[in-house]
Amino acid sequence: MILSHIVAVSENEVIGKDNSLLWHFPEDLAYFKKRTTGKVLIMGRKTFDCFKKPLPNRFHIVISKSSTDSANENVRFVNSLSEAYTVAEKMTLNGKWPEEVMIIGGGQIYAETLKDTDFIYITRIPGEYNGDTNYSLRLPTEFKLAFCQFSDDVPGLRYEIWSKEQKED
Repeated sequence: MILSHIVAVSENEVIGKDNSLLWHFPEDLAYFKKRTTGKVLIMGRKTFDCFKKPLPNRFHIVISKSSTDSANENVRFVNSLSEAYTVAEKMTLNGKWPEEVMIIGGGQIYAETLKDTDFIYITRIPGEYNGDTNYSLRLPTEFKLAFCQFSDDVPGLRYEIWSKEQKED
């Protein structure tokens, strides 16, 4: 299983406020859709709640302290990160879902999973925002920039892919 973060971050490391994004860039939303469609997603309950309904063509693993059931066959609530990893591993091993599992937030989930992450897809949002949830852009030294592309339409908006270097045995 490959674990990847996907996150949009402002220049001052803000990713949201009151469980909402603080910006609206259709290009970035299309990028998120392209990168996550057809994959298993891991997220916290507040992140899941901000969508209002499950995202199409994705399997949602929602970490929640309160036990919750979902009538939607593409949503599974779990009580811990380790349980989320176990469910994701089963989903990817059965061949129905690809090997890459996307971690989509929120801030606490990102912080807890960074050590396990293989790739980080960062959309750099131009400007500074007043928010209550952050994502540290001071990545561990084993991550190296593998790709960077600037937006043709939005000045300062750019997409980066960071890859964890594999250690030699």
